[in-house]
Amino acid sequence: MKRIALLLIALTACTSVSYQEHTDAGSKYILKNGMTVLLKENPDTGMVAIDLMVKKSIAANDDKHGLGFFTNRMLLAGTKTRTREDITREIEGVGGSILARTYAEYNEIIIEVPSDRFSTALDVLQDVILNPTFPPEEIERERTLILGELESKKDQPTVVAEELFMKTMYENHPYQHPIDGYTETIKAITRDELVEHYQTWYVPRNMFVSIVGNIKEKPTLNALKHLFGKMKDKLVPRENVFALPPRLSEKNSTQNMPLESFYIHYGHQLVPAIHQDFIKLRMANAILGSGSGSRLFYELRDKKALAYSVYSLAPSVRTTGFMKIIMISRPQVVNESLDGIKEQIELLKTEDVPEEEMKLVKQKIRGFFFLDHQKTVDQANYLGLYEMQGLGYHYDVEYPDRLEKVTAPEVKYVANTYFNNPAIAIVGPFEEVIK
Repeated sequence: MKRIALLLIALTACTSVSYQEHTDAGSKYILKNGMTVLLKENPDTGMVAIDLMVKKSIAANDDKHGLGFFTNRMLLAGTKTRTREDITREIEGVGGSILARTYAEYNEIIIEVPSDRFSTALDVLQDVILNPTFPPEEIERERTLILGELESKKDQPTVVAEELFMKTMYENHPYQHPIDGYTETIKAITRDELVEHYQTWYVPRNMFVSIVGNIKEKPTLNALKHLFGKMKDKLVPRENVFALPPRLSEKNSTQNMPLESFYIHYGHQLVPAIHQDFIKLRMANAILGSGSGSRLFYELRDKKALAYSVYSLAPSVRTTGFMKIIMISRPQVVNESLDGIKEQIELLKTEDVPEEEMKLVKQKIRGFFFLDHQKTVDQANYLGLYEMQGLGYHYDVEYPDRLEKVTAPEVKYVANTYFNNPAIAIVGPFEEVIK
């Protein structure tokens, strides 16, 4: 890959930029205050997507679970010059969208607008990031909404199973807690805590702004320097994020729900995304459960009729990650379903994946890659995510070629190294089965 990097501190032409880099994935700029800017021109679209990520995990909540989630949603609840309704109206009124999302390892504000309304999007983004006012009445309005969502998800087996799995996988780790917190913690969060959390973590060195679409790079960079360049940098506290010790035995958790099916989440500890083995683990995951042609889908759903649905995923994580198989099964075959999962994992450990299967899976992954990048907003998300995780924004275009180089012996190696002592969470009608 062709890459050019220049230190510009001594250059008078760009006094508010300390570093820049250009690759075929786009351009990276670091403003003097520490904010990272990622830009990619795409003249073939009529849209522009802005994804502003704040690098902070749920570990930053300490025991105030849901604090980061609550704080991020409050950014769209009013500023010094705009109400909640004004923010929504200005973006949606020009045919765009704006939303706040929170994940285990970052918060984000996403705006997508037609390219001729790009200036409106930048103006709104600056306002919600720099000037949130946390109005007391809006805090209570948002609190009520969150509490309602927390109550409603108790009846959603997919969410219950997901949270039970995270509690099982990340026992005694901050990631065991739900991103949106608990009813009692959301009720207890004060305005002062919301403001303090915002002031502590929403600082330039923690921010990654990715912009993709029908833009011109230099004017966009100049606009960002004008809008955000005066933000003052400051240090942030260390997050209480640590690697999990290796799991030495299988761990199972179950929860009874009056359902017609069992929801199985079956997973293994993995290394962080920046580890050299992670790309090999992604390949192993794709062979197991990526799409309708995967082994799990064919063997357990199509061939043995054990599953209504089954797939696996291996998200990229900054600390200890996981590979997880998700399966919905009939009560009568739940034990057989678990045995089927274990059998497929064991095959990865003992047999080299045939060359033809490796080739087909790699072709499928390349196809998925291009499908995942059809939307401008997804292109912006990938650039920011990989840069924030330490892989580098250019990893986005390197990803298919890196997977192409993974060999069958490497798949067997990572399966034997990492696919041991699973964490298993099962939600379903246990009382019915016992009877």
